[in-house]
Amino acid sequence: MNMKSLCAALCSAAALLLVTAQADQVYRWVDKDGQVHYSQTPPAGSAANPQVVDIQPPLPDPTAVQQTRELEKSVNAQDQAQQQAAENAQQQAEQQAQQQQRCAAARKQLQEYMDAHRVITNPKNGPPQYYTGEDLIKFRQQAQEQVNKVCGGG
Repeated sequence: MNMKSLCAALCSAAALLLVTAQADQVYRWVDKDGQVHYSQTPPAGSAANPQVVDIQPPLPDPTAVQQTRELEKSVNAQDQAQQQAAENAQQQAEQQAQQQQRCAAARKQLQEYMDAHRVITNPKNGPPQYYTGEDLIKFRQQAQEQVNKVCGGG
């Protein structure tokens, strides 16, 4: 039985005690054969001489009430911890997905440099610039360093 169902059972028992305290009158009578009967309605014949029985439920044990409150606090704290753990796992999964996207982009850039015979850049103000030879090697090395940095060495 987990903590939630235990707490629910205790709360149900407490509610039952409250309902019992609100119950109707209870009648007690002895029939002609000497048997004792209890009922919420008096017997049909007045010969049975019914008596109203005062039923008072016992007051809840203060220790049990305190234990119930502590149990509720414990269950609530456990629920909050589980919710926090789920949120942390969600954030971690999102961060990992972003990391994988950055790694994939870095690998793609490296592959493009490795496949290229020249690199063309298009600056905002000016004509395109072409890089080959040693410049292309530098681009490849920088792209490999970026892959190592972003992907963790690989």
